[in-house]
Amino acid sequence: MGDQTTIRPGVMIVGGYGHVGGQIARRLMTAGRYQVCIAGRDEKKANAMANRLGCKATQLDVRDPQTWSKALAAIETVIVCVDQTDTGFVEHVLKRGLLYIDITADDRFFRDVEQLAQLARASGGTALLSVGLAPGLTNLLVKACANKLDDATEARIGILLGLGDTHGPAAIDWTLQNFKRAPIEELHFGKNDHPQPAMEFNFADQHVLRRTRGIGKVRTLLTFDSATLSRILFRLLPLVTKSAFLRRLVSKSMMHIRLDSDRTALSVVVTGSRDSRQAKATMSLKGREEAAITALVAANTVRLLTDTPIAPGVWHIDQVTSIEHYSNCLAAGGVTLSGAA
Repeated sequence: MGDQTTIRPGVMIVGGYGHVGGQIARRLMTAGRYQVCIAGRDEKKANAMANRLGCKATQLDVRDPQTWSKALAAIETVIVCVDQTDTGFVEHVLKRGLLYIDITADDRFFRDVEQLAQLARASGGTALLSVGLAPGLTNLLVKACANKLDDATEARIGILLGLGDTHGPAAIDWTLQNFKRAPIEELHFGKNDHPQPAMEFNFADQHVLRRTRGIGKVRTLLTFDSATLSRILFRLLPLVTKSAFLRRLVSKSMMHIRLDSDRTALSVVVTGSRDSRQAKATMSLKGREEAAITALVAANTVRLLTDTPIAPGVWHIDQVTSIEHYSNCLAAGGVTLSGAA
């Protein structure tokens, strides 16, 4: 008998030369199970990243349909790491019966993609949304806590990001615009941790979880590793959000702040009832580098869905899997999970 060649699934990473996309590509290349292709508007950058990793590259612009069909030849899974203003590209991917994974965090876009569920089922395509740290692991932690109760009525998600981590100007500007005008609250991210000041933030996870878990009240709060700088920033927010100039100034300033660490932490508390009594369940997560954790989740989601495909349609991560399926890869990546009911 002649040698049999194993055909590796083709995985395209749109925005694969970016901060998160590049880390996803490295993880998939290290796994050795996939034919990885770096894609994006800038063909030169795509080629440069592909040359460093030893994979393929192609030019693809999610806003230009003329670039889609050729780029998607021999591709089975598409991971999108760039923001989109419409669902044209998603529709094209689903019509081809492919797997679409999105690591972005815009709930308005999520709602538009959810409307494509019938198209996906008819075409045999699958879209998986809320893949990353938040949304993503936050959704799975809330699901795990809710499963410990007979009835979950309220969830609070706390997110801590390190000021020593790397964040681009667009990400910082988006962050400043999405804080809600609400009182500062004190959160704990571990039994022995000092309380951190936090403010409500418009992350997509809280909106998604109301739809997927049916929890009536879900809030997401955000803070940073430096309690002092967090308090200063929160007190400046009313001025910053009103002035585009001040917002740009703060964004540029925060890019150069390398205080404390790149620590990332999540703290989830779900309240409800168990055995007809009021009860709550809690879980927490600690790790390093938000982008690295997002890349870890995305790469392992590809592995999970390669091994166990899910039904065609449009889904969020908490609808198709659980935090237990990520426990081993998180531990290997230096991320710790803890929880109590």
